[in-house]
Amino acid sequence: MRKRSGERHRRIGQLIRSFRAGVAAVAVATVLAASPGVGWSEAAAAPSSHDVKAKDAVFGSSIAAARNADGRLELFGTNSGDAIFHRSQNSIGGSWSNWAQFDGALRAVAAETNADGRMEFFGVNGAGYIYHRWQTSPAGAWSSWEQLDGVLTSIAVARNVYGRLELFGANSAGNIFHRSQISIGGPWSGWDQIDGGLTQVAAETNADGRLELFGVNSGGAIFHRYQTTPGGAWTGWVQFDGALSTIAAARNADGRLEIFGTNSGDAVFHRSQNFSGSPWSGWVQFDGALTQVAAETNADGRIELFGVNRGGYIYHRWQTSVNGPWSDWASFDGVLRP
Repeated sequence: MRKRSGERHRRIGQLIRSFRAGVAAVAVATVLAASPGVGWSEAAAAPSSHDVKAKDAVFGSSIAAARNADGRLELFGTNSGDAIFHRSQNSIGGSWSNWAQFDGALRAVAAETNADGRMEFFGVNGAGYIYHRWQTSPAGAWSSWEQLDGVLTSIAVARNVYGRLELFGANSAGNIFHRSQISIGGPWSGWDQIDGGLTQVAAETNADGRLELFGVNSGGAIFHRYQTTPGGAWTGWVQFDGALSTIAAARNADGRLEIFGTNSGDAVFHRSQNFSGSPWSGWVQFDGALTQVAAETNADGRIELFGVNRGGYIYHRWQTSVNGPWSDWASFDGVLRP
């Protein structure tokens, strides 16, 4: 009897130790997933929609735009099932191709053009894992997906004065991070954390080469900061008036940055620098109602604004002349994540 009792206690002890080891492993995995720069290895596989979803996360934009080396805009987007699509202008400033689907699954996206004209496309999936792919030649075919380490829910990218892409993002806790290419078109630095807390981010480059970062926090407050010299140190955060839920940025032909956003009521607003690198105009409301926005500048300097409404329907409008007034909204076929 004593022998059987001892054996039972030994087995119970083994079960308790196994349970504790499992809890410890989960705890370590949770810590590794908490912030960029730690833990996750690169993967050649396409991003998957079957990963565990980031709990209660507010994801970034489902739509992004960039300009091909030949001047044609390219539009990227994800739908409510995280499927990824892209289309491009058939000619500079002209009609658009049909949608084509990428493999993989993403929740939020961003895009920018490398200094040699190759577009690079970034995104985060439902678990917050970060992926990117790039054109293997200017206006050419695309590479396979490559995973970057870290976990984000919102992502933005801009090209710095040296021609290197710089990536910005926020995670589900509102922490803000950035990293840059070590060489033009080359490998990436590690993540650095920026002070503050944001849920949405956007970035654009001033005419003099100074990067400017924009963001919205969980309460809708709008902030920006910028490099004090091209490639140099950053200012502290400066708050804009107003409240937004999403934000995007582009640069006018005369060098003035312009930002766009939607609020919790789906109203669409924009404002611009009064002159290049200067203070900002007041907010101006567009007609229409959108939940997501993206913007890019055509080869002739006219900004084009893209957006998705509450039903997932896609619209765009554009400046009818350089630095000039705006067209009416025109609709695209297809449906993206609202």
